[in-house]
Amino acid sequence: MRPATATARTLGAAGAALLAGLLAAAVAGCGGPDPLLRDEGPAAAPTARTGPVYAAGDAGRPLQRPSALPLGDSARLTGLRWESWGGATAVAGGGLVGDWCAPACVRRPYRVKVTLSGLQRQQGFAYYSSAGVVAPEVHGAKAAELGRVSLHLPDVE
Repeated sequence: MRPATATARTLGAAGAALLAGLLAAAVAGCGGPDPLLRDEGPAAAPTARTGPVYAAGDAGRPLQRPSALPLGDSARLTGLRWESWGGATAVAGGGLVGDWCAPACVRRPYRVKVTLSGLQRQQGFAYYSSAGVVAPEVHGAKAAELGRVSLHLPDVE
């Protein structure tokens, strides 16, 4: 076996550069991550893969893809049709009724798009903890209030 300097002289300058590059790549590949692999973008949002996902209904009853959902004491989502459920967010279209808009919205619920989020894990399952409600017919302070509504979470022991 010849020493590396003798091999480099036999290969010439171009061969020596090639040999040095190959050795560097081999040594670099032995430790650390592949330079072609990069971690870009935000961290993935947590999902509920550990069990079922619910929203709390009246009296804290666990609901999946409910057709109606309370928003505090003075409003209620009705006629919900879910586009997605069970991931970091759940999205539905439906109606909104409430004491603050009666009698108009009680006769004809305001059209809404709702997004549930804020999964809170509890012993093998999860609950959505907040709702964002967009209602084109609602303006001002009430629209802002509906933009972020905390949902009831049942006490689980």
